[in-house]
Amino acid sequence: MKLSEVVASHGFAPCHLATIEDARLYQRQHDDGVLELLCVQKLGGEMRVDRQPLIPLVIDGQITMPLFLPVGEAVSDQRIPKDRLEDYLNTTL
Repeated sequence: MKLSEVVASHGFAPCHLATIEDARLYQRQHDDGVLELLCVQKLGGEMRVDRQPLIPLVIDGQITMPLFLPVGEAVSDQRIPKDRLEDYLNTTL
């Protein structure tokens, strides 16, 4: 299955906030306002996975865009063999 299909099955869509070499950036919006970013980058025979949930910064009752604050647990620089990426994503997302 293609990477875009795997992450889409978990509610992620392509994100155009940034461009990262040999990487795909995805986002998932939660009902509670949390925006979750997922980055999957090809590094040789491995895939690097990073994931960060964010909340919009609110000042005086107004959402200040595009400022976000990290919230919850992040996944940082998780290295997964290419042939195990789909199983890893299906297990962790």
